[in-house]
Formats: sequence, C-alpha cells, structure tokens
Amino acid sequence: MTRRILITLAILASPLVVALLATYEIVRVDFVSFMENQPSVDYQEGPRRLPAEGAVAFSAEARPAMADTFPLNPVPADAVSLQRGAVLYNLHCALCHGEEGAGDGPIVEFWKEDANKPADLRDERIVSQPDGALYLTLTDGFGAMPALAENLTPRERWDVINYVRSLQAAQGQ
Repeated sequence: MTRRILITLAILASPLVVALLATYEIVRVDFVSFMENQPSVDYQEGPRRLPAEGAVAFSAEARPAMADTFPLNPVPADAVSLQRGAVLYNLHCALCHGEEGAGDGPIVEFWKEDANKPADLRDERIVSQPDGALYLTLTDGFGAMPALAENLTPRERWDVINYVRSLQAAQGQ
C-alpha cells in the first residue's frame, strides 16, 4: 500500500519537476551570495586603509624606519638604465603622466572632472624630492596612483626614476 502511494506521488510530481527544470533559465532567483551584491569601493573613492599598528610586511623589501630617511639610489643613470627606464615608463606611467611627464596622458581625458589629475613630473615640487621619495611613491602609491611594487622589481623602479630625472633635465634645458 505504501509503495503504491509513493509511486503515485512520484508520477504526479514528475511533471512539476520537469516544468521547474524547463523554466529555470527563464525564472531566475537572485541570491544574496552573488558577488555583484556586496559592498565595494569605487575608483578614487574613500580613504585607503592603513595596515594595523606593528604589522609586518611579508612580500616587500624593508622600509626606512624614519619618515625623513629615504633609500639612496643604487643604480647609476647610465644608458642601460635610461633605456630600460624609458620602456618601463612608457608601459606603466605614460598612460597617466604622458610621454614627457607633463601629467597629460591619453587616459586622463576620460577621467571625471573632480578626479585628482596626475602630477606633472617636471614640476619643481617633484624635481626637488630625493630619489628615495620617488621610489617610495612608486612602491606604495600616492593618492589615486596605484602601488607598483607588484609590477616592478626594485631595480626596475630605480630605472624608471632615472628616466624621470632625465625627462626633468631635458625640460629644464
């Protein structure tokens, strides 16, 4: 008797199951676990969170202990460094800062009006900074500028800085 009831219920339920399977693509149910329904920060929105006090960096080189102590540039500004720096600058920096470092890269025209514009790398404010300050800016980012520590090795960052210094010297002449 119980077996007959179960078979009858299975036969009666099978059209319902088939109908639900057929309409699954038409009737979609949004679940809260979808990734697009989560809090997020838009581009250039909100302050960056600082690491916890006493946090140890596990994927980067050591930083200077004092804020006014900057690393010294160990890479001489020879032809090889300038050539490598030019290639890396054009790949990673020229989109925002422009080919001559004037902060007029081709992507800037698509930014919102209230967005922070890229710095003119030939400006006296940038020229007067030591190489180590520029190195830390490349490493950690600044404002809307992303950190390039994962994209560039320490040697490549110094090559970019040497190239930027050559742009500044060329503009000063």
